[in-house]
Amino acid sequence: MLKRNWLLLILLIPGLLSAFILADRRYKLEVANRNVELILDYQELQNVALSESMALSDVLSSFRQAGMTGIAITEQTLEDLVSTGQIRFRATLYNNEPCTEVIISDSTLAKRVWEALLKRNYLYTHFANKPTRFVIKATPETLNTIGIGLPPEAVNLIRQCGFDVVARLQNHPAITTKAIDSAAKELRQEGISRLICAGDEVIGFRGLLSHAAKQLEKNSLIFGSIEFAKQKGDTIMCRELEGNFIRAHSIPYTEMAGIAPSAAIERFARAVKERNIRLCYIRLIESSGQSDMHKNIQFVSAIRKAIEKAGYKIGTARPFGTSSQPIILLLLIALSIASAGIILLDSMVTLPGIFKYGILILAFAAFAGLIASSELGKQLVALKAAIIFPTLGIVGVIGPRFTSKTNEKSPALTATKLFIGTSIFTLIGAFHIAGMLGNRLYMVKVEQFIGIKLAHIAPLLIVIFVMAAGLPMINEPLGRVWAKVRENLYSVMAHPLFVWHAIAISFALIILLIALMRTGNDAAIGVSTVELKFRAILDKVLFVRPRTKEFLIGHPAMFLGIALLVSRRRAWGLPLIALGTLGQVSMLNTFCHIHTPLALSAMRTIDGLVLGFVLGLAAWLIFGKRNTGVSRKLNSDS
Repeated sequence: MLKRNWLLLILLIPGLLSAFILADRRYKLEVANRNVELILDYQELQNVALSESMALSDVLSSFRQAGMTGIAITEQTLEDLVSTGQIRFRATLYNNEPCTEVIISDSTLAKRVWEALLKRNYLYTHFANKPTRFVIKATPETLNTIGIGLPPEAVNLIRQCGFDVVARLQNHPAITTKAIDSAAKELRQEGISRLICAGDEVIGFRGLLSHAAKQLEKNSLIFGSIEFAKQKGDTIMCRELEGNFIRAHSIPYTEMAGIAPSAAIERFARAVKERNIRLCYIRLIESSGQSDMHKNIQFVSAIRKAIEKAGYKIGTARPFGTSSQPIILLLLIALSIASAGIILLDSMVTLPGIFKYGILILAFAAFAGLIASSELGKQLVALKAAIIFPTLGIVGVIGPRFTSKTNEKSPALTATKLFIGTSIFTLIGAFHIAGMLGNRLYMVKVEQFIGIKLAHIAPLLIVIFVMAAGLPMINEPLGRVWAKVRENLYSVMAHPLFVWHAIAISFALIILLIALMRTGNDAAIGVSTVELKFRAILDKVLFVRPRTKEFLIGHPAMFLGIALLVSRRRAWGLPLIALGTLGQVSMLNTFCHIHTPLALSAMRTIDGLVLGFVLGLAAWLIFGKRNTGVSRKLNSDS
């Protein structure tokens, strides 16, 4: 059936070549960006120095030797100075307005606070004859949250010890455009180029995010977006920056108390290797007995070695570069996807020539319009590709065998050929998506592939429908095809349900439900402890761990199902092929995660295909040739 659509198959080639060109540009961006920063928290290092009775400079030097590149310093607030007794607040009235008199005993600190508040437009007035006292037009409760910049003594010490300074600015309800401008300008003047926001809000949250993003770019500040932290305003900030930021990973302090160091080390390495993380904000571990500092230095050193082992360098991180996506290449991809959709339809029923190419023109026009319109349009076309290509691989390659009575002499060899052919079509679709969405916005998750659950379930439902309807029906008038489809569907629904049918259906539905609940960016269910240990073993044995639902379920089921089908055991073969659809859609889904490096996705896919094929072949050799009589009896019952 595929051969008679040779012209449409040829139309896949320009789109595939275009996808390879765009994917290659993305790959070069990934290869060119291999530096990873390791930073520690200044306050935690102060605690280490205190507990070890060491000078902070000596502690910093020890961690520098372990591989640290920077230290994060949190912006001081007036509340910090109040808590240490360096300043005092006194509620007062000025011009009949409620204000706060700030009293500072140290003249140097008073000048610093006064200048910071003046630049941020918070200062109301000051007493000329009393430079250590001034009035701010806010209540003490509001003043507590106002930031006044990084402590200069901490910045100087970090610089002297050879570290980069990473600023952690505070957001607060009374923040103004002038406050944002002043804070960004101060960081630039101090030579600081990294910014990670403190607390649960991004600077400028609630109305000033666009202004804050412009100020960061104007002052050459690189924003660090902490994944999983869900800071308010982070998504909007990253979108405003148009991908010109770096992704950071951190394990919260509370979580570090209950996680094994080995698990934390693996987590940081995997974040860098699999999710384009370029800044690791490391929280120190708690320990007892042996020196805390010694254990923490070993911990940091182990993280550095794990990241370097994965092929990355420890150094100053930078945002990913940009690459052009010429519209002509995207349009060729649209033509290829439209052609694949028509081939899929024509693999089920014979479409009249004029009708076939008329639909092709309309589909191409629709896909081209969506791609040219917006990123959402591109995502919708990518979703179409995610549904079309795995389904085409199964229906177009294996479909002619669904109703065939031929008994192959070498089922394993035939199954190998068909399994490879099916996977090739799925991978063609995968590269179409990887190329079409392969720009910086997707690499840092500003934009994402949409409809992941639909992309999983739709091919399976189509394949089940094709099987139940008795398709494909080639060289048959469409009226007769429709009549036969209705007859076959009615026959399936009227068929008596045996106990083994109910058990098999329930088992398949459970697998499918679990797979769907674990897809997407916010999975409904997590991973069990047993599976985590199993994954850890695979990570050690293989450079890239394949997906469980591919190599352990989908691919073996597909291979075994094909082998049983071509040996005339349809009752077992067809359900297994339907279950095997899960492996194909998961394989394509791997390439929909654009924030995962392309080379790693390719290696993960190859590992999954090889292991899945081996397990499927083993299952055929063990179970496929046994109980032939029973299997044929089940086929006759079906």
